[in-house]
Parts: sequence; C-alpha cells; structure tokens
Amino acid sequence: MYDAPPVPGVPYPGSLMVGQQFTEATLREKLASFGTRVELGGELVELAQDRDQVTASVRFDGQHQDVRARYLIGCDGGGSTVRKQVGIDFLGETWEQQRMLFGNLRVDGLDASVAHMWATGPGGGMLTLAPMPRSGTWFFTAPLPPDDGQGTSPVSVETFADIFSQRVGMSGVRFHDAVYLSVYQVNIRMVDRYRDGRVLLAGDAAHVHTPAGGQGMNTGVQDAYNLGWKLAHVLRGAPEPLLDTYEEERLPIAEHVLASTTARGRFWSSDDSARVSERIVGAFQGRDPFSDVSQLSITYRGSSLARDLDEAIGIRAGDRAPDAQPAPQVSEGRRGDVHTHRILPPGLPCSDSESALIDSAGEAHDLYGVDGDGLVLIRPDGYVALTGGSWDDQSVADYLERVTGDRAHRFERVAAAARSAW
Repeated sequence: MYDAPPVPGVPYPGSLMVGQQFTEATLREKLASFGTRVELGGELVELAQDRDQVTASVRFDGQHQDVRARYLIGCDGGGSTVRKQVGIDFLGETWEQQRMLFGNLRVDGLDASVAHMWATGPGGGMLTLAPMPRSGTWFFTAPLPPDDGQGTSPVSVETFADIFSQRVGMSGVRFHDAVYLSVYQVNIRMVDRYRDGRVLLAGDAAHVHTPAGGQGMNTGVQDAYNLGWKLAHVLRGAPEPLLDTYEEERLPIAEHVLASTTARGRFWSSDDSARVSERIVGAFQGRDPFSDVSQLSITYRGSSLARDLDEAIGIRAGDRAPDAQPAPQVSEGRRGDVHTHRILPPGLPCSDSESALIDSAGEAHDLYGVDGDGLVLIRPDGYVALTGGSWDDQSVADYLERVTGDRAHRFERVAAAARSAW
C-alpha cells in the first residue's frame, strides 16, 4: 500500500511505512554531523529548577551525576518522569476494553509486494500484516478481546502465530525472528500546558492517542521542530516569551490529533468490515475522512507569530510553506542569517548582485497564490511568518525585532537591494 496511485490535489498521496530503527538511525546520524551523540542507558532520577537553570540528577551505570542546563525538554514518552516531576497533569482516558497486539517480525509465505488485511468477523476486528521496506520484516496488528489474558503475560512469536491461525487460518504462513512484540493499551491523554518554568514537554510526554493513522511520531517530531528554532533563538538572546508560542501553536494541534485519531480508532474497531477496509486503504492513499494523515495541512493561522500585512496573495501567515523549487545552498558561515531571494517568472531582468530564482513553470507563483508582486517571510521550521502584496522593509524588520529581539541589520542591508520578494 505504500505505492499508492496519485490522488488529485494531494502532493504526497501515499503512506510509507518505515521501521523505527531506520528513523532513529537517520536522526542520530544527523545529530552526529553536528558533533553531538545520543547517550543511552541513562535514567532521570530527579530534577529541580530555579530562576536561572535546571538541574537534572541522572543515573548512568549506577553512578549519579548532576547535569545543569538553562532549559530541559522532556521527550520521555507517555510515562514521562519529567512531566511527573514538575506536576503537569496528563488528562484523558484509558480504553480498558481495547487492546492491540503489535509486532515487527519476519513472515514467510505472504506476498511482500502488498499489505494484507483480514476482516475477521464480529469481535475479531481487523488483522493486518504490512511489509516493512529495507528490513525484510512485517508489521503485525490485531485486536485482543478483553478476556484474552495476554495483557498480563508475556507475548511470544507463538502468540502471534496462534492469533493468525485462529482468525485467518491460512496455511503455509510462518512467523519468526521478532524485532519486537507487545500488547498495546489504548490511552487518550494530553497535558493542559507544555511548559513549567524552564521545563518543556514534547512528543508522547505531552500527548498520547490511538495509533490509527500513524500520527504519533509525526506529531512528536513536529513538536520538536516547532520548539527547536524558538529555543535556539532564546539561547542566543531572543525574548523569553518566544517560548510561550510553542504551547500556543502546538497544544491546539495535539487536541485535533487526539480528536481525529479517536474518531478513526473507534471506526476502525467497528464490525462493519467492508467500510473499515475501504477507509484504511483510503488513509494509506491520502484519502481520510477524519483528518489529513500527512499533517501537511497543519496551520498556525491566528498565532501571535503569524502576520498578514494584507490579503493580496493567496497563502496566509501560519500556513506551511509549500515545496515549489529547490532552495539555494547556504554556506555554513551564513547559517542563522535572514536571506532574501527574488522569485521571478521567465524573461524578467535581474542584476548580477541579486539572489534570484527563476520560476520557469510558474509553480511557486501558483502554490503561493502570487500574481505579480508579493512578500513571503518563512520561519526556520518551514511555516509562513509574514505575507504581503509588496516588499516592506519596515514591516519585516519590525517583525524580526519582535520575534528575535534584534533589528537584524544584516537582513536590512540585504533587503535594501531587493525591489520585492517576488
């Protein structure tokens, strides 16, 4: 199902299932390229904060050490020690009657070019097996009945084989070499605030929900993406209130994700197998009636960081900046500056001193809704900060001063040479 046919109007129509080990490896490699590595095996025991710093007591191999930092980010999952230490409530519910058998393991005897789903009748729910790219493993899901007893005893490869035999009964299918096996209990919970002083929460530490639609990791990554650039600016001297916009923008997204995944999860667990199958396939193909599972339509419109000078162009501040054409490479020495580029249709003259991109197919103008001149300021996380129908040095400089606390003189020198952003 990850080779879904194109869907009109959907830029990324299909879903790609990737093993978590590959995602983590990619993130760790990127972090290592900045000279930092992930330390495993540590445990947060206690934390304390004052006006200037956070002190975390961490245990490594039985040895305690104190780590002091200006801020601490709790990304430690649904059972978050950080969240509990600072006393932030985790509000919501547990679906005691809904448990899922999840696993990643090798399977022989199935066509690995497609995903497989079996509607196993009333009470049995939907059993799925989806091939995982690169790893040679399969992702297995099946609901467990409340009285199954598997919630309190360890699961094994034999458990998965027995469930498959009982509900599908297909001969010649063999399970072996598990990467992980687990029983998942559905929890639908989120915090009412993302911050306590110098401590902030992200990912499952701030919100958990049903796995229907595969929204958990994407939501957590977007939390970090939203917070990362703001925290970097504050550490470099931007006003502290910039961190408050993290909760302002991300808490409503968490509320929406919980609502949509709950609706999707309830429907997918129903006994109407034909409609459930149709909607699961639709979700993989970019057609989902509950929400956009790609999360590309997320918007921060109305945020205190979103400013529209007028309504002259189509895109709005707070929207995700569409991918239109490759951006020019920026040298390491210039990273962190504000860069201006003119986006020109073919045939218009530009000076050699200008940084101009030719929109040869008109794609950028169409996607951003620009007919003629326009101004778009894009944040470090790829969302639109400010829009207008024409270049306005003062408005852009005022915006940057409010966000970063700096008049951004390097930006003003560059902008003075540009007649418009488009």
